Amino acid sequence: MLLAQSPNGPFSDTSSINTIIGILLIVFTVALLILGVLATAGKLPGNGVIGLRVPEVRKHESTWRQAHRVTGPFWVLAAVAFAIGAAFAFIAYGWMWILVAVAVVAGFVSISVGGNFGARAAALVDAALDASDSDSSDEPAVDLGALRKAAGKADEQQ
Repeated sequence: MLLAQSPNGPFSDTSSINTIIGILLIVFTVALLILGVLATAGKLPGNGVIGLRVPEVRKHESTWRQAHRVTGPFWVLAAVAFAIGAAFAFIAYGWMWILVAVAVVAGFVSISVGGNFGARAAALVDAALDASDSDSSDEPAVDLGALRKAAGKADEQQ
């Protein structure tokens, strides 16, 4: 039995765990940084694997670009959080693992908030595109002169 041979358990050599977690966080950092910069610049190509997965994003290329421009800075922020977590992971012991956990949670929160903002932006852009595509001739025209006159009368009565 491996546990019987090692008095401190299988993870007594924390340097290997530190290295593994640190490298994983660096990989996440690099991936999110590249994706975040591409998304912020509007250069992230439309695909079915990486990016926001809401129906509005897939309708128009302009919606894809705008939604990812909103989401991109949050991905960059998540990359910074993971980089901080990686820096602490290489030297962490005892209570310092709390700092790594806080950084990782902050990274995932940033990804979630960015996805939420991006989805809302996609819904707004999609609604604006749908409104511009609809026939506006069915709507009655607003007579600004009559509106100003009515507002003036309302002000005089107060």
